[in-house]
Amino acid sequence: MSPNKPERTLYALTPSQGLTVMNRTWCIHRNVINIPTSIIVDAALDLGLLENAVRLAVGRWDSFGIRIIKNGRQWQQYFAEPALISLKRKDFRGRTRAEMEKFFHREARKVLPLADSPMAKIWIFTDPEGNSGLFSVINHLIMDSWAISNFYKDVLEVYQALVGGHTLPKAPVPYEGVLIKELAYLESDRYKADQEYWRQELTASEPLFASLKGSQELADYRKKRKLPNLRTCRDFYLRSKGGHIVKVVSAEDVARCKEFLVEQRFPSLQLLFTLTLLTYLAKVNDRTTDVTIGATLSRRGTLDEKRTGGSRVHHFAFRSLLPETTTFMEALEALLEKQNQHYRHMDFPSVEALLMPLEAFGHKQGVTYSGALMTFQTLAFTLADGLTFKTMWYGNGATAIAAYLTVMDDDGAGGLRCYWEHSLTRMPAKYIEDAHDFMVRAIRAGIERPTITLGELMDLPDGPPSRAESRVHANVGRILTK
Repeated sequence: MSPNKPERTLYALTPSQGLTVMNRTWCIHRNVINIPTSIIVDAALDLGLLENAVRLAVGRWDSFGIRIIKNGRQWQQYFAEPALISLKRKDFRGRTRAEMEKFFHREARKVLPLADSPMAKIWIFTDPEGNSGLFSVINHLIMDSWAISNFYKDVLEVYQALVGGHTLPKAPVPYEGVLIKELAYLESDRYKADQEYWRQELTASEPLFASLKGSQELADYRKKRKLPNLRTCRDFYLRSKGGHIVKVVSAEDVARCKEFLVEQRFPSLQLLFTLTLLTYLAKVNDRTTDVTIGATLSRRGTLDEKRTGGSRVHHFAFRSLLPETTTFMEALEALLEKQNQHYRHMDFPSVEALLMPLEAFGHKQGVTYSGALMTFQTLAFTLADGLTFKTMWYGNGATAIAAYLTVMDDDGAGGLRCYWEHSLTRMPAKYIEDAHDFMVRAIRAGIERPTITLGELMDLPDGPPSRAESRVHANVGRILTK
């Protein structure tokens, strides 16, 4: 070690980071791992103090100090001083909101450096109405959406402390300690037990691919491969540009959903969306009873995990084998039991789990049984002194899969915001619109009559939900990233 360089501890990448690096390595559009987001406060802030708050907050989150290096053929990481690639100011007063959004989307598509470099950019900006905000592009290797939301909260709470001359808020938990525990898991007996659980779960019988476009996609792939009984399909594309559609399920609908959960003593709002997505896939794939989606979870069960940075996202295959005669309520109960089983084993590496059924049933990498990926992360936060804000997650212009739904809180307005990422060439917007509209109508039908069967849900009349059921986000509209 050079006497001019401090000692540093090298760590392997975590399984979550390994999946992210794999996506970046194999996709032509390496911006695929950018997470571009913004938060706009409904007030004009002191920009000098806000910049100080950003700098202080960055120093409190050690995941901004993660540096990735390549050692031979292996990527490794170490922790340096937390830093940004850049921190700039931007003033959009006198310009349109569309011009501001265009700037955000342009920056979102730019590839961030990887090797031995900071991996985040932040802009402090003033919007056309004079309100203050932050826009950031952060590499998924150092933060997931949960961490970014909490980072924004920390910045604004630090700002409020500076303005009021108060003590800074409680610091986040260092991510390095959480990372050490995550790597130690890979050598543990719990890892071996989880490995056996997923092997039994994923290889007992072969699933069937179901696409949002319907059964013709699998039929065409079977014809191309000259394998009429093939049950898997290609869904990983190296050159696919991504589209971004944002919709909001209204506060009225969400309130009714929550009333239903209380009435039925059912604990999971998430499973209303999971069930109706599975049901839609069954409907458009010859009413199959065998449907699989990819479910994504940010594993933050402990207080330390909730209050730290880093990327703790894992994916798992969520398979449904429910007949059409199953009622809405019966289906929810069955999915809840299965989800709870899965969650106990969610530290297991996603890539290893992904390969298990492919190896068991004789398939090469690059194919899947899942026609869509879904995340449900309704983390909401509030600020002191009645300070209100709006957040937005943007598309980065690239995608490796056909369709990905992320459901998030609508900034405390009572609704739920649905971010649909999709391949512009492989999954045109029409299929996303149809899926979303069906899901909203099916949720309403199910909570109004819990005894309705899955078959009856599939037979609901086609057509968009009412305006109260689903609206395009007022500030953004439908965004298709070119």
